[in-house]
Amino acid sequence: MNPPYNDVTGIDELEFIENNLSAIEKNGIVVAIVPMRCALYQTGKGAGLKQKILNKHTLEAVMSMPDDLFYPVGTVTCIMVFRAHVPHETSNRKTWFGYWKNDGFVKVKHRGRIDAKHQWSSISGRWLEMFKNREVSLGESVMHKVTSTDEWCAEAYMETDYSRITELISKRL
Repeated sequence: MNPPYNDVTGIDELEFIENNLSAIEKNGIVVAIVPMRCALYQTGKGAGLKQKILNKHTLEAVMSMPDDLFYPVGTVTCIMVFRAHVPHETSNRKTWFGYWKNDGFVKVKHRGRIDAKHQWSSISGRWLEMFKNREVSLGESVMHKVTSTDEWCAEAYMETDYSRITELISKRL
C-alpha cells in the first residue's frame, strides 16, 4: 500500500499502517512504501506509534529504495513489511534490511527515470530472491534485531565494503 504522505512528521503513515495491520487476520502481511523519515529514530508520538505497532505486530523487513524513485518529487522512501498480530518481541526474529538503492534506472531529460540498459528485470529478480530467502549480502542486505527506538533502515546496520574502493584506487595509481 501507499499511505497518504504527511510531509511534516511521518506520523500519519505509521497510523495508516497500524490501522491496516489491525484490520487483517493473524499472520497476514502488510507492505507499505513510506517516506524514509518513518524509519528513522523518532520521539514523541512517532516513537509511541512505532512501539504500538511492535507491541502487536512483527517488522519482517525494510527495504531502502532509490533516492530518485519518485523523481522529480524528491521523496526518499523505504518499503516496510509487517506480519500482523504476532508481537515483534514474541516472534524473536531479526528484521531483514535490503539496501535497494541501485535499480539500474537513469534520469533522462523530459522522460524521467527509465531502464535505459534494460537491467530492471534481473535486478528486481535478485532483490526479490534475496528478500524471500532472507539472504545477507555485503553491501546489499543485513539482518538485525530492532526495537521501536532503533532506526528501521539498512543504512544504520550495513557494513561498508572497502574491497571495491581498494580496486578503484589501485586502478587510478
